[in-house]
Amino acid sequence: MNGLIDRGLARREKRLLKPNNLISGSKEVFCALEPSRKLTFEQTKAVDLYLSSSQGSAILLWGVTGSGKTEVYLQLAEKELSEGRNCLILAPEIGLIPQLVDRFIKRFGSRVLEYHSGCSDRERVSSWRRGLSAEEPLVVVGTRSAIFFPLAPLGLIVVDEEHDSSYKQAAPMPCYHARDLALERAKRTGAKVVLGTATPSLSIWKSLTPKGNIAVARLNNRISDRPLPSIHLVDMREEFADGHRLLISRQLISRLAELPESRAQGVVLVPRRGYNSFLSCRSCGEVVECPNCDVALTVHKTRDGKHWLRCHWCDYRCNVEPYCGHCGSSAFKPFGAGTQRVMEHLESELKDLRFLRFDRDTTRGRDGHRRILEKFAAGEADVLVGTQMLSKGMDLPRVTLAAVLAADGLLHRPDLRAGENALQILMQLAGRTGRGEQPGHLFVQTYCPDHPVIKHLVNGNYEDFLNKESQLRKESGLVPYSRACLLKLSGESASLTATASACLAEEIKPICHSRGWSLVGPAPSMIPKVAGRSRWQLLLHGPEGSALPLPVGPALWDLLPREVALTIDTDPIEL
Repeated sequence: MNGLIDRGLARREKRLLKPNNLISGSKEVFCALEPSRKLTFEQTKAVDLYLSSSQGSAILLWGVTGSGKTEVYLQLAEKELSEGRNCLILAPEIGLIPQLVDRFIKRFGSRVLEYHSGCSDRERVSSWRRGLSAEEPLVVVGTRSAIFFPLAPLGLIVVDEEHDSSYKQAAPMPCYHARDLALERAKRTGAKVVLGTATPSLSIWKSLTPKGNIAVARLNNRISDRPLPSIHLVDMREEFADGHRLLISRQLISRLAELPESRAQGVVLVPRRGYNSFLSCRSCGEVVECPNCDVALTVHKTRDGKHWLRCHWCDYRCNVEPYCGHCGSSAFKPFGAGTQRVMEHLESELKDLRFLRFDRDTTRGRDGHRRILEKFAAGEADVLVGTQMLSKGMDLPRVTLAAVLAADGLLHRPDLRAGENALQILMQLAGRTGRGEQPGHLFVQTYCPDHPVIKHLVNGNYEDFLNKESQLRKESGLVPYSRACLLKLSGESASLTATASACLAEEIKPICHSRGWSLVGPAPSMIPKVAGRSRWQLLLHGPEGSALPLPVGPALWDLLPREVALTIDTDPIEL
C-alpha cells in the first residue's frame, strides 16, 4: 500500500466506520428478524402501565422467575424504537449478556450493540462513536458502565435484576450505583426506567407507591402456568450423625444420578471457586496467607493433579511448599471446598454424568461465558457447577434440578444485607429450574434449617421477608432508612495510614455532629491489607436523604499526606 501511495496510484484517508451488520463475538448477523410474541394478561398490564406513566418516571416489573420479563423488555423497546428513541438495557454481570444480546438481536438485528468490559477497546470506541452518530435508534446492552453510554433521544432504560450488588461500583472512584444513576438520568432526559426482578431490593421496595414514587407491575405466574420449583432441605446434621461426611449428601447424589434418564440437566452452586478455601498446618494451626494481603491463599489444582496457591485479591501465585514456614512440619491439610474440588468429587461419585465448570477462572477471555453456556445448552454436559453467577438470569429450559452446597456460608456473612442477599440468591437459583416441560427442584444443604431465611425460602413469601426486614432496619436506624458513607484510606505504610485516618476523623467529627451524623472509627478494614497496602476506614451514618458531612472540593484530600489514597464510597453496599 505504501508503494502505491508513493507512486500516486492510491491515497490514504481516515473515515468513520459505519458497520451495516452487527458482529456479535465472531458471528455476523444476517438472519430474518423474529416477530413479537403474544403477551399474557399480566404482561399486557405491565406494558400498559409503562405506556401510561409519565416521562422521567420508573416502574418495578416484579415478576417471578420464568414469568416473561424479557419479552416485556423487548416489546417496550420495540415501541420506543418505532418512535425514534434509543434504548439502554443493563445487566449486572457479563455472564448474563450473551443470552440477553441474542434475544435482542433476533428481534432488532443490527440495531443492537454490546458495551461492557469484555469488549476490546476498539469495539467499545466503535460502539461509542456509533451511538454519537447513529442515523437510526439503537439498543445498547451492557453492564453498569453502559449507564454512561451516549444515546439521544433516550426512551427506555431497563435495569434487569435490579437487586444485584454488581451494579455498585465500589472502586476506583467515582463510586456509583448504576440503578440510582439510571433513575437520575431518566429524570434529566425524560426517559422511563423499568426495574426488573423477582426479588426486589429493600431500598426499591420501600419506594413503591403509594408511599414512594415507583409504580409496580406484577407478574405472578410463569409462562404457560408452569409450577414454581419445589424446595427440598437437606439437614447436614443428620447426614453427619449417620456417618456420611462427604461434601454432597446422599439424597442429592441420588437425584443427580437420575438426570440422564429423564433427559434433564442440573446446576450446582458452590460459594467459592478454586479447589480448597485455604491451606493449614495441622501441627501448629498456621494458615498459609498471601504476603501482600491479609487473606488466606486459595488452593487450586492443575489438570495433572498438582496443587498451587493463588490470592483472589491481588492475584499473587505460588507453589505449595513441602514444609510449614512457621514450625517446619509437613502436615499440611486443605480446608473448605471450591468449585474445582466439588467437580472432582462429583466426577468420582457420578462417573456416568458429564460436568462443566462455570466460574471466573473458566470464563476468562472474549465470549468465555457464551462459550460455556452454549456447550451446556447444546447438551454437552449434564451438570453445570459454578459460583453465584449460576443464580443470575440464565434461561436454560432443560434444567430441572438446582442445588446449593454449604448454604450456611451465605447466611452467616458479616454483612448487614447478608439475609437479604442470601434469600435473593437462593430464590433466583430456584428460578433457574423448571422453565421447560418438567417441574423444577431446589436442594439446599444446610446445618441451619431453622434459620429465618431458610423458612422464608420454603414458604416462598418474599414480601413477608421484606416486611419483617424493613421493620427491623427502620427500628435500628439502618440503611435504607438512613444514609451511610464509607471513607477508605490505603497506603504502603501501616502507621502513616492509621495516623492519617485518625487526623481525618478529628477534622470531620465536628461537621458530623452539627449535621446529625455519627462517625464510627477509624478502624482497620475487614481485610486490613491488600496488594501490600494497609487499609483503614471511617463509617459515617446520617439521616436518610441528607447531604454528606464532608468539606466541599479538594479540601478533604489536602488533609492527607501524598502517600495515602482516599476513596469516598457513598451509600456503600458492603460495610
